[in-house]
Amino acid sequence: MNFNFGSTPKVAGGFNLPSSAVTTTTTTTPAFSLGGDSSASKLSLNLSLPPATTAGLGLQLKTTTAVAVPTSSTTGFTLAASTASTSATTSTVAPPQSVLATGTTVSSASSGASTSLNFCQLEESINKWTLELEEQEKLFMNQATQVNAWDRLLIGNGEKIVGLNNAVERVKLEQQQLDNELDFILAQQRELEECLAPLEKELDSNGVADPEREHIFQMAENMDTQLKQMSEDLKEIIEHLNETNRTQDTSDPIVQIGRILNAHMNSLQWIDQNTALIATHLEQVSKLHDVHRRENERSFHLTYD
Repeated sequence: MNFNFGSTPKVAGGFNLPSSAVTTTTTTTPAFSLGGDSSASKLSLNLSLPPATTAGLGLQLKTTTAVAVPTSSTTGFTLAASTASTSATTSTVAPPQSVLATGTTVSSASSGASTSLNFCQLEESINKWTLELEEQEKLFMNQATQVNAWDRLLIGNGEKIVGLNNAVERVKLEQQQLDNELDFILAQQRELEECLAPLEKELDSNGVADPEREHIFQMAENMDTQLKQMSEDLKEIIEHLNETNRTQDTSDPIVQIGRILNAHMNSLQWIDQNTALIATHLEQVSKLHDVHRRENERSFHLTYD
């Protein structure tokens, strides 16, 4: 596929790049060189896309191409002003006016030098653009992956913040309940203080009874010490009597009388214990008799009433 730029009008269907007249400008400028005369000729191409006669799919391209072609060069050391013939070549593709439609595009090119864009150069450009697009796509995918990671992180942090907010709300409710309980306890404490106030006043008014109470405690302690002393004395007396009884003769009438008295004392103690037991039984029997009597009276009243 070739793009031809010439003076002959060419009717093409699809995508065309019409060109305008090619102008070549030559300027002569003094130059300082270490050799002979040098001249560089540059081909200046001004390309523009005029409005197409029929509607087509337009492409906006703006490029600048400079081509320098050296013609001759000499070697030598000269200090002279030489002229350099340069021609600036500028290829400009103006923005076309395009609409989306189907049809044929007719472009006319003026006369001038023809330049062709072969398929290899177009393929190289397309390959370069494809590589750049792939690089941009990789960069976009990397950035999209990073953005997705940040998004997941933000979502996780948002969920954590929501959970923390719920926990704070629960703590606030528990704090409010605790405050209510503390207020209730404070009210009870105030009531207790109000109840204790008259008791404290009464205790202050009854301060005269404290010395009497202390005197009674002192007397009780004295009685306790005296009883302990008496018990010790009784133990000593009993031990002494037991020792004397061991040394006594069994044939002594006093010993026999003592044994008889001990037997009588044991009998009296047994009689006393049995009497107390019989008295408790009698009380129980009397209570049962009273209970039965009351039940009989109640049943009698219920029967005849």
